[in-house]
Amino acid sequence: MAARSSSGEETPRARAVTGSLFGAEELAAKPKTTAKPNPPRAEPAPPKRAPATVETVRGRFAHVALDRPLSCEFTYGVPAELDRETQPGVRVAVPFGPRREVGVVVARANEATLDPRRTKDVLKVLDSEPVVDASLLELTRWMAERYACSWGQALTALLPAALKRETAGRLVNTIRATPGIGAPELLEIEETYEKQHRLLRTLIELGEPVELRELLQRLNLSDAPARSLERRGWVLIEKIAVVSDGLDGPSTPRERPETLTGPQLAAITALTAPLEERRAAGFLLQGVTGSGKTEVYLRLIERAIELGRGAIVLVPEIALTPQTVGWFRSRFGDVAVLHSRMTDGQRVAAWRRLRRGEARVVVGARSAVFAPVPDLGVIVVDEEHEPSFKQGTSPRYHAREVALRRAELSNAVCVLGSATPSLESWSAARAGRLTRLLLPERVSGNPMPRIGVVDLRGEKAEGGGPVLFSNRLRVLLKAAHERGEQAILFLNRRGFAPVLWCRACSRTVGCKHCDVALTFHRRIGRAVCHTCCEEQVPPRACPTCSAPALRYMGLGSERVEEALRELLPTARVARMDSDTMLRREDYETTLDAFGRGELDVLVGTQMIAKGLDFPRVTVVGVVSADSALHLPDFRAAERTFQLLSQVAGRAGRGTLRGEIVVQTLTPDHPAIRSAAAHDYEGFAAREDALRAELGYPPHGRLVRVVIEDAEEERVMTTAARLAGELREKLEAPLQLLGPAPAPLARVRGRHRHHLLLKAPGEAPALAAAIEQIATFAAQTARPRVTIDVDPVSM
Repeated sequence: MAARSSSGEETPRARAVTGSLFGAEELAAKPKTTAKPNPPRAEPAPPKRAPATVETVRGRFAHVALDRPLSCEFTYGVPAELDRETQPGVRVAVPFGPRREVGVVVARANEATLDPRRTKDVLKVLDSEPVVDASLLELTRWMAERYACSWGQALTALLPAALKRETAGRLVNTIRATPGIGAPELLEIEETYEKQHRLLRTLIELGEPVELRELLQRLNLSDAPARSLERRGWVLIEKIAVVSDGLDGPSTPRERPETLTGPQLAAITALTAPLEERRAAGFLLQGVTGSGKTEVYLRLIERAIELGRGAIVLVPEIALTPQTVGWFRSRFGDVAVLHSRMTDGQRVAAWRRLRRGEARVVVGARSAVFAPVPDLGVIVVDEEHEPSFKQGTSPRYHAREVALRRAELSNAVCVLGSATPSLESWSAARAGRLTRLLLPERVSGNPMPRIGVVDLRGEKAEGGGPVLFSNRLRVLLKAAHERGEQAILFLNRRGFAPVLWCRACSRTVGCKHCDVALTFHRRIGRAVCHTCCEEQVPPRACPTCSAPALRYMGLGSERVEEALRELLPTARVARMDSDTMLRREDYETTLDAFGRGELDVLVGTQMIAKGLDFPRVTVVGVVSADSALHLPDFRAAERTFQLLSQVAGRAGRGTLRGEIVVQTLTPDHPAIRSAAAHDYEGFAAREDALRAELGYPPHGRLVRVVIEDAEEERVMTTAARLAGELREKLEAPLQLLGPAPAPLARVRGRHRHHLLLKAPGEAPALAAAIEQIATFAAQTARPRVTIDVDPVSM
């Protein structure tokens, strides 16, 4: 990378890329290639301007990283009155073209090579002390190199949204339905204003104010429908002071066991040794569900706090956070929370408490890996195999990799915990890059729950519909309910029916903007696209051939809930999916009720599949194990195995024996057979051998490039041009696959093609290829070119 002056000149700056504990080698980064100017167009000549005079100038300068997709930092002069305040790690307001932007100072200099007549000065220093310390500056610099983004973009991922602006206000916009607004107003706009209808219906369901920005993001809407409803007088938009976080509730009691198992004691001893020596170390804590991994985390953090150090605990799902936060608060008292559903004000308040050292422990989702914990001693990545630890927008970092790298920079201990580790972590442990610690048995001494696999091909459905519950699952559910025990039903698909199918032409009703089928949601009476959130009233006739009577096919969590209420009419049932968990409080309310025994059966998607600990659950039913098994992704089998194992782990965690029923149309698939036998090692060995043969991770690295635009011809032409340029310079042993249409070839009206770059390990040629792609992307205004380094989804 290079530093660029505020007038546009670049000044070289050396940079080294250091790998994480996952085995990345040190690479010498080349300076980024300067973009070639576009050919001149026939237009009036601009006013004459004095030619740039670049020279080495002595003075006070600051290199500032801005949130721009440019592989350089910008050099600004520092006025004498701001000299003392302008330190690396502080935020500054600077002029950028005609705008005023916020950036982070990454370095100071006493000289710079630039045109002194065009140099601009820092306008304002926004912090009295650095908000980004030296280790976090180094971490984000590493992220910029590894994930093909700018240093400014990496720093943006670190800062709370309120600190990305000059003024961090503590007021937020909320929206609610005007009292008295209901069904008549919904009916009035149902046919003509679909987006307004979707927003108003959601607000009526909520029945209370909600943060406007969060709701619009959830529904994939701009603020135009909200403003239109406000003009009608049907909604109220108000600015209010920041409210307390929904996860600031009471602690969930978790007794501190007087005795630990032998494997737990051995794990704690191994983990505390490098902590006390202030030595960086990475561990894989692999333990079956219910083996006491959380207690190991708690004891390790206890020791860190005794040593005056702090800790970060990452969990994959917001649904896990209420129970997990409660456990940690019951042990440590003041625990900060960071997660995506917090308001800007809540997040920055928690962030500042951590900076001041008022809280020594933070629990949160992916972005909590950047929490500004002073003297960080422990980072825990619980359920490290979860794909939600991968960021979906730039910078597309993986929190597991960032955690390992941050532990290196902070001389901290990083613990990756899982009952079913990712093959990347399993392979790293076998190669000695991580230390593997095993917890092979449950702390209760109970055996693992029995898993019965039911072949749905041998089950008969009532009334000609799909088989929801096999005979075995029906018997177990009824028996558990009669005994006053609890059950969980899992189906990783929301809605009522995922397909609207025409018998006449065999076509499905699809989204107008995406290459996906619409899902019917019976409660709201709408067909919904789960990719772009667009809705429509289900058509009475097939849009393709006009034949009447479309058929609803497939299963969704809404349909399972309805069938369960018919099977167990006296049971208290709740559904947990993104349709029912509309507010951040809904997760905690539902899980608390289930924990108190006020609910008998929990129906849900993957948010209930892992991390939850309820000792009265004795029956778990996987309604369909096949939903993710046949996706066009080389990780499909691994994901299915992990999900089944995690779901099975929710049963039998107390003194009662658990029973698991896995319903499937492919009972002989290795992932399903291995999960039923609790055989992680056998599955991992077979899958690892297949990956090695194909050169996929963990036996290689991948870079996925997606080209998208509203015009398909432009996408195809650009993808072919990029592939051609890459193949001209591609060095062995790299391989380039594609271009080809992406599995989702059209999303939100934009056509998508992709390429896949494969490299064995940390091949030096890979860095050059990534740089070439990044340069191509920077020079291409249309179509959009997205680079995903180490993708977790195809």
